[in-house]
Amino acid sequence: MVIALSDLQKLKHESSGEARAEVAQKVASDFAQGKFSSSEKQIAVEIFRLLLNDAEIQVRKMLSEQLSHSMDAPHDIIFKLAKDVTEVAVHVLADSYVLSEDDLIEITNSTQDVTVMSTIARRETVSRELSEALLTKSNATVIETLLRNKSASIDEKGLDKIYSACTGNHSVLELMVKRGGLSVTLAEKLFVAVSDEMKKVLTQQYKLPMQVAEETTKDVREFATLGLVDTDMRTMDIAKLVGQLYLQGRLTLSMIIRSLCLGDMRFFEHAMAKLADVPVTNAQLLVLDQSVHGFESLYRTSCLPMELYEATHYLLKIALEETSYGRYQRNDFRQRLANRLSHDDSARKIDYMDYLVTLIQNQNNTHDAAAAV
Repeated sequence: MVIALSDLQKLKHESSGEARAEVAQKVASDFAQGKFSSSEKQIAVEIFRLLLNDAEIQVRKMLSEQLSHSMDAPHDIIFKLAKDVTEVAVHVLADSYVLSEDDLIEITNSTQDVTVMSTIARRETVSRELSEALLTKSNATVIETLLRNKSASIDEKGLDKIYSACTGNHSVLELMVKRGGLSVTLAEKLFVAVSDEMKKVLTQQYKLPMQVAEETTKDVREFATLGLVDTDMRTMDIAKLVGQLYLQGRLTLSMIIRSLCLGDMRFFEHAMAKLADVPVTNAQLLVLDQSVHGFESLYRTSCLPMELYEATHYLLKIALEETSYGRYQRNDFRQRLANRLSHDDSARKIDYMDYLVTLIQNQNNTHDAAAAV
């Protein structure tokens, strides 16, 4: 196959974009099909480099379409096409294996174009690192596309990130359930947020008896909420979360006790401040004040049941000690709390401590029961 002189003349003299697109299609198609000799390939590549600068989108689009499946196309040409306008770029972004993973991550990081990112998310192979780059953009459309791609590698951290970013997006949550591969903890979080049909899927996939799952819905929902609070969460965001829970009637005693059981002093302080209707700075000082009239005054003002005060105060004392007075959370906090309770005879004499211990046990069961089934 010989590159026709007439084609080269068209590229040089033809003013019509359609005519140049026709030449681009012909030359690129023959190149991709391996019809050229070595010398002809070199000429074709120079033609492609000229066409990369063509003002007509349809010319560059035709080039992208024809070279998208060619493994012989030079990297610089494919990469430039991949960074062209969306209409041009999508063809090589979807199919070209000349593009490396680093190329695709670079393009993902540098764009906000949903079509471009979704095209990358649909590729035949999407690595964990590329998935992570796509998820960082927190775009629901891109996330849905990635979840539908069974060949996309999404690790547990990535799935947790999706859940955190799309808690209120039922379409995304449903796709997560259908995709599978969830940790038991994440499956439990999803259980309270999805439809009854998806609940059945979760109970079947993770062998959770429906009756048990239904009975623990409230527990899971509270822990799912508390699970949103991490060490990187801004104080203003914690205040907003607590405010929303208060308005929804969900800032319950059990949730407040569970925050202590997790060693989450920031949530506990904001919750007590909201219930007592005092500035959080005041609540923080009173929480740290272990004198007779310190925390007790805050607790009374919060209108929580006074019969549970002594038991709550005991848990607070342990939480403060085990978190170095709220400065950090230990990874094994729950185990340390359980050990102290089991070895402290005085704790058993505190009124209603058995009720609070039940809440702690329910916390462990919520996370661990499914794994034991």
